[in-house]
Amino acid sequence: MQAASEQNAPIKGVSAKLSERLANFELKDSVIQKLAQRLTIDGLSIARIDPCIYGICVDYFSDKQVSLERLSAKQDIAKWEVFPYGIIDWDRFLVRVAFNVNELEGKGVVRELGA
Repeated sequence: MQAASEQNAPIKGVSAKLSERLANFELKDSVIQKLAQRLTIDGLSIARIDPCIYGICVDYFSDKQVSLERLSAKQDIAKWEVFPYGIIDWDRFLVRVAFNVNELEGKGVVRELGA
């Protein structure tokens, strides 16, 4: 059994990265912490986090066949895509997940075409 501090270590790293990437949006620390928990998915390592038309788009890598049953409705996912990483590394997958983030609404992220 892992200690609580070991379990929270990945979330703290994601939280720090989110704070940096979303600094212009002036989100509260509590919102950043909740986002970090939503974006941390067991078995997937985060490669990139960016604001996007859905809210937050995250590129993950996985060295195993990706099972997306772990993704739940509570994570409020707009879309996801899985790509084999190709010729570079056949046993590696790129997983792109777009999360809806209501807290970014009206803060400069355009959610619809023409909006």
